[in-house]
Amino acid sequence: MPNRKYHIPDFPKLIKWVEEKLNNFVENSTFLQDIKTWDWSAMIVCFMTAFIFWVFHSLNEDHTSTIEIPVIVKVNEENVVALQEPPKYVSVNATGNGWTLLSKSLRIGNSKLNINLEDPVSVKYLAGKVLLKELSQVLKGLKVNYILEDTLAFDYDTLTNKKLAVKIDTTSFHFQNGYRRVGNINVIPDSVIFRGPSTELARFPNNLLLASEDAQPIAENLNEYIPIEIPGNNDKRLIVSQYDEVKVSFNVFYFISSTEKAKLLKVNFPEEEVIEKFSLVPDDVYISYIIREDLINNIDSIPVVVDYKDINWADSTVTPKVFLDNDNYENILLSPKYLRVQKVN
Repeated sequence: MPNRKYHIPDFPKLIKWVEEKLNNFVENSTFLQDIKTWDWSAMIVCFMTAFIFWVFHSLNEDHTSTIEIPVIVKVNEENVVALQEPPKYVSVNATGNGWTLLSKSLRIGNSKLNINLEDPVSVKYLAGKVLLKELSQVLKGLKVNYILEDTLAFDYDTLTNKKLAVKIDTTSFHFQNGYRRVGNINVIPDSVIFRGPSTELARFPNNLLLASEDAQPIAENLNEYIPIEIPGNNDKRLIVSQYDEVKVSFNVFYFISSTEKAKLLKVNFPEEEVIEKFSLVPDDVYISYIIREDLINNIDSIPVVVDYKDINWADSTVTPKVFLDNDNYENILLSPKYLRVQKVN
């Protein structure tokens, strides 16, 4: 390819050349020179006067236009709530003097449509043509041609109360190793009253299940405040609760495991001589359990009962049982689970 040299223009000189050409054009143009001598203030005044005259002349004539009229919905019942916001405006096509149309469009005066709902829960729709008479009174001096909205929709419901029993999700509590809840869970208050639309409250369950939001493992007696949440996927903005939170408390203790040799008690055997004629194999039964640490030194040995009536003579076995009159023990296990009954010759 041939070795070509490209010329880069001198931009400052180019701009200066363009400015000189434009200045020469303005200086040599008689029209542009005459414009500079015009009285622009007088011209603007004339233009504005003509425009205002045209507007006034136009407003004195009849026109057809669509205007928005504010709607005020009045409900006679107190225990009623709107599930959705009622219409705020209605669009009306009207014909009349331009000044009257302008004043109505600018909402000068009391140009509002009042709608009184005697039974708001039952009334779901109002046909637009039903409102023509009322709109004619609101838009006096104008001819109402038609309403753009075919119908106006309403959705009201009665306000009611529903009482829910408070239940606590015990799986939401986390304990440190060895610690457990002892006794009942105390909830204050134990019930909550909700107020809202009857259709929304009808979908509520009978119980209000609340869960702890604290993920910290528990190692002491609990006193916690749990926020009250509106159940389900309901419209929460229309429902209010009697309380904001409930207080939850319960006792917590440390538990340890223990295993010991059990004392066997034979019951319901026919006679003492008969008892001596039976032996249990194996001789020893061990019992394991979990108990509160603070009670470990204050307990007696746990009796294990062998009942003559429970003997299965088909295989000569019997199941030992434990009978306790308190709930201090948990996870009680016997080893072995079955004893073999043998007659002694």
